[in-house]
Amino acid sequence: MAKLITIMPPKKYKIEDLKVGMLIRDVQTGDLALLVKRVNLFEEMDDQDALWIWEITWTGPATDHHNRHMPYIEESIIGLLCGGVWEIKGDDEP
Repeated sequence: MAKLITIMPPKKYKIEDLKVGMLIRDVQTGDLALLVKRVNLFEEMDDQDALWIWEITWTGPATDHHNRHMPYIEESIIGLLCGGVWEIKGDDEP
């Protein structure tokens, strides 16, 4: 008996897709995150390449005062989006 396996590729997000004011949803918890500000962590250091982080504010059932305002490295946000752990709210396909 032959088996049919369908693999749906994850959406491919790029750094350029992230914008201030964008809402992201954690697929597991349903919590929502707001991208507040993009900051170069090494802005004051001339000899370092840029390391971009996002200040994110969370709300939802799994959010409390310990994890409401969290910084995330930009590349990790892209990885979580492409891996399907997070999704951009309002980015539903028909």
